[in-house]
Amino acid sequence: MRPLRVAVWGLGRHAIDKILPAVAATGGLSLYGVCSRNENTVNSCAEKWSCKAWTDPGPMLLDPDVDIIYVATPIGLHFEHGKRVLDANKHFWCEKPLTCRLQDTLELLDLSRSKGLSLCEGHMYLHHSQFRKLASYVSDGSLGSIVSIGCRFGIPRLEQAGFRTDPALGGGALFDVGCYPIAAIQALFPNEAMDVSYAEVVAKNGSAVDTDGHAIIAVSNGAIAHLEWRINCAYRNEIDIWGDKGSVFSDKIFSKPTDHIPVFRLRNTHGGETTQQGEADNHFVSMLQHFRSTVSDLEASAKERGRITLRADLLHRIWSAY
Repeated sequence: MRPLRVAVWGLGRHAIDKILPAVAATGGLSLYGVCSRNENTVNSCAEKWSCKAWTDPGPMLLDPDVDIIYVATPIGLHFEHGKRVLDANKHFWCEKPLTCRLQDTLELLDLSRSKGLSLCEGHMYLHHSQFRKLASYVSDGSLGSIVSIGCRFGIPRLEQAGFRTDPALGGGALFDVGCYPIAAIQALFPNEAMDVSYAEVVAKNGSAVDTDGHAIIAVSNGAIAHLEWRINCAYRNEIDIWGDKGSVFSDKIFSKPTDHIPVFRLRNTHGGETTQQGEADNHFVSMLQHFRSTVSDLEASAKERGRITLRADLLHRIWSAY
């Protein structure tokens, strides 16, 4: 079977540093082309990766050799760009979150389903061995019944914030970093209902976009999740899972370099502490391997759409507090 040919639409620093190398390194995929309005960036990337270059998405969308388009444009453009991708009968893979509005997400999901095309959302850390290990602590009963989960993700002020300060382009803390802990809770408890007991999304210091937020989620199995996210603050990136028989804490759960060795701090019923080490992993390659499987596996594609729906619904309910 020939590799599926991927075009990457949007060439910000994240796409250049993370997505292009991951596509090139993933078996079953071929980096076919790149698209951006910035001609210098397009030409530089095309030369480095020996692929096609477009400064206009029109020819890319019409190219019969493109199988998949990975959209890495600003969040506020994902719906418009995703619709164009699916209307062009290309598989649509997208940076997180899929869109800024629940109804837009549902429309794209319905369109992909009707056309028999895969649609995937780029929460890379869900595919890292670190997260799989955390999920196993929850599912195998080693912590007992889970009573509480705490997730924090906060990032310092960026020198070049780009679209992140523009509300029209989907800027703000919730869409940029808050979606990470929200997706984590959904993934840890995939078969449980989620009730938003409390949510607050705020914009501080006259910001045009939200800068801070937190939510308390009541999980139908009795657990309570405390989620917190911020921008323009000291860096935090962690998760703490507390059960009636033990607890586990791990740092750098959402974002980390490929050579990062995860550490799990475990405490037993009486507070005795041990540590376990995980394994380094390229979660972008692992994510793309999973995305690749949805192209030919209808069941896997349907499950991915279901996960996106649950994440978008919870995000919508929290965003409604703003």
